[in-house]
Amino acid sequence: MKWYPWLNIIHSKILNSYRKNRGHHALLLNAKWDNGEDALIYAIVRWLSCSHPRETRHCNVCYNCKLMNIGHYPDYYPINPDNNTQTIGVDIIRACINAIHHHSYRSQVKIIFIKYVEHLTDQSINVLLKTLDEPPINTYFFFKTRDYMKIPLTFLSRCMKWSITPPKESLGLQWLKQQQEGRVDDKSAQCALRLCNGAPIEAEAMFKLGMWKQRLELCKSIYCTIINKDFLKLVPFLNTCRKNTYLYWFITILVDALKWKQGINKRFIINLDQIELITIIADYWNVSSLSLQLQQWLSLLCYFQKFTSVDRELLLTYRLLNWKQDIVESCFHVWSI
Repeated sequence: MKWYPWLNIIHSKILNSYRKNRGHHALLLNAKWDNGEDALIYAIVRWLSCSHPRETRHCNVCYNCKLMNIGHYPDYYPINPDNNTQTIGVDIIRACINAIHHHSYRSQVKIIFIKYVEHLTDQSINVLLKTLDEPPINTYFFFKTRDYMKIPLTFLSRCMKWSITPPKESLGLQWLKQQQEGRVDDKSAQCALRLCNGAPIEAEAMFKLGMWKQRLELCKSIYCTIINKDFLKLVPFLNTCRKNTYLYWFITILVDALKWKQGINKRFIINLDQIELITIIADYWNVSSLSLQLQQWLSLLCYFQKFTSVDRELLLTYRLLNWKQDIVESCFHVWSI
């Protein structure tokens, strides 16, 4: 599995705790964006399952390592949410717990890795709690989450929580440019990093998956919208992505315009490649209007994230018309918070 240099320190800290027999049997890794948690967990799993581990590496020659290399280590149980329901049901958890209790392979280390623990059903969590309280010997649990606030406190209290944060921007830029091999200029790389909250893996995905080009098209559309005062032309763009990516990008432009209007230094701007667009928006609205309009857009984004069965096109049309006329919706409207 691919390794990321910003994981070195936290990887060493976790392994040192196990080497000193102070390692927790249940680790919860939290990150808002992809910062390489899967790679970190896999590296720890390899070390724990290895028969002759070195200081921070598995030996890669013992029988257990060979089984892991071909994906057949019998006591490693990675669990993902069901593709159809996006939940992790109680049956799969019970089957897994039964396996580690009664069908262990040669009494070796047993490891359960649950991706996105927030997708566990209430029943699944209740079953897990009993095992977390009294785990079988040589058994380790690894959990990954994007939002630990969605996890019950009864579950959190039984885990050791680690927050996986993005690296410093300089390190992230260095890594991203190495991956792109000169195909991306410094300004674009820096902008992509900031749009992804500093997460280099997510920024790389923007370029690989063509999302960077989509963003440039959105910025061009926003520019034409304001110049021509035809605000409804933004509706198809903002309504395209069900994950609200376009709306998020749009909101970052407004945030930058508000910063620009208040004279905040350019080095704090997110969309560094869109200074002309940011300037136009800053000239079009005053500070008070920009601030109030930004609050309304953020409220709408929160509403879309919370509710999926809504008429997005209608709400976006209404919001854009009010933005054009500099009207702030009443707090009694359904998407206000």
